[in-house]
Amino acid sequence: MTFRFRSRAGARVAAVAAVALSLSLVGCAPPSSGGASGQTSIRVGMVGSTSDEVNPYQQQGSVSSDALFKQVYEGLTARDRTGKVVYVLAESMEPNAAKDVWTIKLRKGVKLHNGETFNAEDAAESIKAMIDPKKAWAYATNLDFVDAAGIEVVDGTTLKLNLKKPFGLVPEMFSMARINMRSIRGGATVDKPAGTGPWTIDSFTPGQEAKLSKFKDYWGEKPKLDSLTLSFFTEQNAVTNAIRGGQIDVAQGIPFPEVPALKGDPNLGLVVSDTASYPLIAMNMQDKPFSDPKVREAIRLSVDRERIVKNAFGGYATVANDFIGKNSSCEPPKLPQRTQDLAKAKQLVSEAGAEGTQVELVTDGAFPGMMEMAQLVADDAGKAGIKISVRKLDVATFLDRWLDWPLFISYTSSPYEITAKGHFLPGGSENGTHMNDPEYNSLAAELYQTTDTSAQCKIIQQLQTIEYERGGYLVPVYGQNITVHRANVKGLEKDLYGRTSFLLTNVTVG
Repeated sequence: MTFRFRSRAGARVAAVAAVALSLSLVGCAPPSSGGASGQTSIRVGMVGSTSDEVNPYQQQGSVSSDALFKQVYEGLTARDRTGKVVYVLAESMEPNAAKDVWTIKLRKGVKLHNGETFNAEDAAESIKAMIDPKKAWAYATNLDFVDAAGIEVVDGTTLKLNLKKPFGLVPEMFSMARINMRSIRGGATVDKPAGTGPWTIDSFTPGQEAKLSKFKDYWGEKPKLDSLTLSFFTEQNAVTNAIRGGQIDVAQGIPFPEVPALKGDPNLGLVVSDTASYPLIAMNMQDKPFSDPKVREAIRLSVDRERIVKNAFGGYATVANDFIGKNSSCEPPKLPQRTQDLAKAKQLVSEAGAEGTQVELVTDGAFPGMMEMAQLVADDAGKAGIKISVRKLDVATFLDRWLDWPLFISYTSSPYEITAKGHFLPGGSENGTHMNDPEYNSLAAELYQTTDTSAQCKIIQQLQTIEYERGGYLVPVYGQNITVHRANVKGLEKDLYGRTSFLLTNVTVG
């Protein structure tokens, strides 16, 4: 799951049945020996940020830091490729009857990269660090049900969470990609913590590359390769040129217009995933002109969604309807499909007194389809009387003002219960629209109280309806995720959250 934010990271055609909120959890695969065949290393390329750190609780969230953290750190739980919650460093999470106390049993014998054994003290320290109000870590909103004073270490492998209030989705919330465990014991520090993941860091230069080696004491299934290089580029076209020229083995993020040519290259292969990861346009509902719902509605009615599917995503997308979807197994709400209606859009702009309004649409273009979609949205909005200019920034500069831009391209890649907290509730790490809707907030609180699947689905449909009716996102399409690789790379798999190029345990080259 990719997430983007400052003080910042992550749908597709004929979607797979995505994430049910009340899920049975299963254990991760038991340890097995990894063996390489042919080439023993791999190079993965993507757009990078010069502000990345090895600290898993860094403030900015970029695709490059997501890729690095996925190799080095792990959470108590995670999402598998199909969206199911699985136990990772935890073996179980059990609530009391009131759901206000949760007991967490940790996996025994998990080695850290510095040779120490991961324990309940490490887990407690990690959680406290994430929710420390002095650090103001944006992802902490996803753990706002945890009381720091109520974190109790029972023994070396048992942790008890005494919550602020009853909460029914603890395993689901801990499965967020950024909720990682670390250790700062045994010579490890806050700036250079020890992780438990399948790869260890040999060297790291932000915005350039990270070199990693297989962690031979990894508790789970070990990588089949011995070493890994993450190569970071300033833009997607550079990633495309690198995969085409053989400088990298796997490319994360290829502009959709490039896909036909790459698809026809016998030296390359493609993995196409229906995913819950896609870009969307955020309109700041607190600032003019988007504080006026008529202007937001005009923007939504001005866009030609089919044109975006064809020209921005090369056909690797389906039309969306201005709510975040494709990330729940619940049926979407039955709502009229918005289509381009320039006459109505012009009327709304006139009624709002917004004719000729000029605004920038800001993006870092870090994900496929972003720049092309931005240009098409700007073109269509101009036909309705709103003049939009597209401004592309480097990743670090863009994220430095994450959530401050009046109009920008955001990104989603989460199950709905995480989406609700991050994108729509006050203080959310992804709340670029600055939405604070009392009805939405109340319904979301109900969602987090229940573990009944049918009740959850009913609430989610209501929440998505509010997004559609009065939210601040333009969600024109659900795009697919495409990972391009050299033909000799084997083992890459489809993934609901667009992590095909990050999940490398079973990958071989040669």
